[in-house]
Amino acid sequence: MAHDDTLARLQYLSKPGHEPDTPETSRPADTRIASGTSGAPSPQRVAEASDQPDGRSKNHASDDVPEVKESPGPSDDRRPNMAETIREIRNALSDRHADVSGVVERLVTDKEHPLDVVASLNNPDRRPKALATIRELADERLLADRGLDDFTAERPGRGPLFEPVRREVNHQEDGQSRKSAYVAHCKSADAARTVGANPSTDDRLLVQDYGRRLVDDVVPQVRREVRQLAVEAEGRGSIRAKDADGLLDKVERMSAGSEDRPTRPDYQIGDVIDAVGARITVGDTDRLERLLATIEERFGSGEGGRILELENMYAGPKPHNPSYRVIPLIIAVEVNRTPYTFELQLCTWRASIASDLEHNTVYKPYIRPTAAEQDKIRRMQAEAAALDQDETRSRWHD
Repeated sequence: MAHDDTLARLQYLSKPGHEPDTPETSRPADTRIASGTSGAPSPQRVAEASDQPDGRSKNHASDDVPEVKESPGPSDDRRPNMAETIREIRNALSDRHADVSGVVERLVTDKEHPLDVVASLNNPDRRPKALATIRELADERLLADRGLDDFTAERPGRGPLFEPVRREVNHQEDGQSRKSAYVAHCKSADAARTVGANPSTDDRLLVQDYGRRLVDDVVPQVRREVRQLAVEAEGRGSIRAKDADGLLDKVERMSAGSEDRPTRPDYQIGDVIDAVGARITVGDTDRLERLLATIEERFGSGEGGRILELENMYAGPKPHNPSYRVIPLIIAVEVNRTPYTFELQLCTWRASIASDLEHNTVYKPYIRPTAAEQDKIRRMQAEAAALDQDETRSRWHD
């Protein structure tokens, strides 16, 4: 079935007694962006990113970009030597940080919840650098017995990373979120994205087709853009896409809510704006600054730009986790005349490792850590934030 037959297919399936049309008899729905759509990226910006896909992804998590120093990430197909990895972890950490060594060992052996840092530890070429960074964070040289707030008050970060995001980047002139306006537009252009909780059989078919389009069409386009950015930033990129089951699961969870999250009964597939997600990890804050500037110039922000939302957790840390340092962006992309979004996360090497460790021990304690172990991982993440922050002070002076 052609990618832009989705609406026609839904309309036809809704008629009792009819079988799905073949591609030869279906009438394709027009999914092009209307020129008058409020907040939509300019045609020039979109045209730059709307090339036809040049390949197909074998896996939902795609990290096979040979031109880039790209992380194999959680989808690495190579079989690691687990015994060797564990031995190297103990050699590097157990003398001064036996508690951290135990946590990292359990993360490595947890095959159900893969992490980029685990992929690096399992890779003999990247393992030494990963272990050196983990040890640096565990040493807590900068913070020692201080908290991150006290350190920041004494030694605040400097330079572009600590400048607030301009209002026009995330909001239209009327105050509406640019992301929300674009998501609404995407839903109007693609019936699959209006599917909510408790989907029908036909709804599930639409979401399956949407998931296939993400993998076959959107991922290759995003990969090309991430590849170029990562090369220029001397960084490492990775990309993944949610499949139909993952999309429906998130809709169900968001609709139902939880103890710390209110219910969102109107949540739909189109609200999963990170259905395709990419990450670029760079060596230091200098490269991070330059990468962010390149992205803002290339994709554009504000009216007509492709950047729909930018969060800078250096300039504005999250109150519930002020040590978490990453710059996530929501980017508009059009493929086969259909609008999509992808999330692009930018981070430094040390912040990436710290957030991975925190994710599977504190945010989602898969490995059943003790309270003391969780506290140590939190302090390590704070140390990563302090190190990044202090690094900017050596380049930017009062």
